[in-house]
Amino acid sequence: MHEVKPRAQVRPEIWLALAAVGGSFLVYWPYLGNMTEVYRFWDGPNYLTVARTAYDIRRDNPLLAYVYNPSFFASYLPLYPLCVRALAFVGYERALLLVSVLAAMAAVLLFYRLARDVWKLPSPGFLSLVFLFLPPRWLLYRSTGATESLYIAVTLASILFFEKAQVGRASVAAALATLTRISGLMIAPAYGVLLLVKRRYRSIPWLLLIPAGLLGHFVFCAVRFGNFYAYFTPHQEKLARFLPFGFLPVLFERGLYHQVEFHILLALVYAVGISRLRAYPVIFSYCIFQFALHLCLSLEDWSRYFLSMAPFALIVGYRDLIDTRAFRWMFPVFAALSVYYAWGVIPLNGCRPDIYLRLLVYLGLAPPGLAVP
Repeated sequence: MHEVKPRAQVRPEIWLALAAVGGSFLVYWPYLGNMTEVYRFWDGPNYLTVARTAYDIRRDNPLLAYVYNPSFFASYLPLYPLCVRALAFVGYERALLLVSVLAAMAAVLLFYRLARDVWKLPSPGFLSLVFLFLPPRWLLYRSTGATESLYIAVTLASILFFEKAQVGRASVAAALATLTRISGLMIAPAYGVLLLVKRRYRSIPWLLLIPAGLLGHFVFCAVRFGNFYAYFTPHQEKLARFLPFGFLPVLFERGLYHQVEFHILLALVYAVGISRLRAYPVIFSYCIFQFALHLCLSLEDWSRYFLSMAPFALIVGYRDLIDTRAFRWMFPVFAALSVYYAWGVIPLNGCRPDIYLRLLVYLGLAPPGLAVP
């Protein structure tokens, strides 16, 4: 009798990587015949411009029909466009999406490793799968020309290094996060508090690396645009109201009272999720500082800005509710609705088609004959 060998199981990492790519492919499904709809989704055209021109924005750039001042592009931090430029051999437009998809793959694998090996969560594979599809805004931005997936990937890498007591490497990864989205700065005080509590005073100087890259970007802006603080200029008016829920009166003035309720409930959901992270000091400290920052910023797009906390506050924070039979049955419906959400949003929030075609010609990515007069 020949012994029957058990079938080798496919590693969960492979399934999660395939799920990351598959989710984005589903987002692209209606647009496969015309991917321009996806390429021109904001902020893709802006990052395309920065990647192609290296911040050399001339007055004849077609996008200035929207933003008027070349220094506006200083608010687009360099790591994501540098990655796009590095992969531009596949074409700049394709590289916008390729960077996002590859970063999402890296992010889910890092999340899985943290959930399994560091946080010791039950069902780390299922929680990682949920991480890929919820909230819907995350699926949208990890599939388009945006910084979210790259930011989450390098942030998770930083947290993994910090959990291993490798503060230097954690600080380097956090510096990359800060060069992707400025909210990465909050990693420094989050780590600083933990190092002080543990009395690891000699490790604290490593944290100076986190703002160092951003400082370099500000110096570059001073040279390129003549303004050291050019990054903040586009949002100067909104940043002037630095207080909790500071933008809610503006929404009332516009008659958008339904959005007021949405933001209050959103803050509550995240606050409860964060409060349930106390057993995980690193991500708890990280989320506390992120939440405090975004709560005080008078920027009404919280459902996007809160994505920096979503893997922790929503997935880890509500882990016991997610890892249930009822949620497992409901999850395919929510995942499908996330895809449907992306399908509906992409055509509604893009660069105007004629301006985008002129942009491609301006950047040398399309022949002049395609430009619309």
